[in-house]
Amino acid sequence: MTHSDPDVLAMLALGETDIDARDVDHVMTCPECRTELERLTRVTRAARENGPVDFALQEPAPRVWENISAQLTLEPPATSTAAADRGLLPAARDEAPPPRDVVPRRRSRSGRRRWPYLVSVAAVALVAVAVALLVFIRPAPQVEAQATLAGLPAWSTSNGQATMEREPDGTTVLAVELDSPAVHSAATAYREVWLMNSDLTKSISVGLLDGGTGRFVMPPNIAAADYPVVDISQQPLNGDPAHSGDSIVRGTLSAAR
Repeated sequence: MTHSDPDVLAMLALGETDIDARDVDHVMTCPECRTELERLTRVTRAARENGPVDFALQEPAPRVWENISAQLTLEPPATSTAAADRGLLPAARDEAPPPRDVVPRRRSRSGRRRWPYLVSVAAVALVAVAVALLVFIRPAPQVEAQATLAGLPAWSTSNGQATMEREPDGTTVLAVELDSPAVHSAATAYREVWLMNSDLTKSISVGLLDGGTGRFVMPPNIAAADYPVVDISQQPLNGDPAHSGDSIVRGTLSAAR
């Protein structure tokens, strides 16, 4: 199962409605993406209400702020009054300017009308920064096992990589990369990822591989120790769900160092 793009989750958290229906359906049925959407939604709600989030956020590195500023085209912060206190700016003069008559000015209607707009812009910017922060500082998954996938005789120029990863929420994900010639005909064949036991007598379909990379959520009752072999096959579009026997690459998972 391939997960939703972080940008799609961020747009959903912001309340955007112009989202592909397939992305929405995936988020509603994928526990990992749904959990991430709930985290983003809590952050956006906290940003709008100026309240705290109910989980710890890590302090981002300087490059995160640089990326956010670049994406939002923010200007550098104005010099604070603390600079004057440290002697970096000329001190204010003691003498006061000569008094002059002050005539009250009526606040223009256009100024009053701009306030709601400015508040809306500020709220959107705050939510965008909060969502960007959560995406940037999302904890990296822990790699538990990995495998080098070698091409089988009929696909000798193919190769790939596979890693079994543990997400921060405890979900196990199989990530695969495949470097192989394109499917002979996308109208008649597709590629599928499998887990097999050591003697290749049992196999479990993990999901379809669209392109050269994929991430698939593992069922909680499937252990890599029982099915350590990762296999990517080319399958004919004949309606038969069984392994075709036409394996492109294969490799055995071993504990990550």
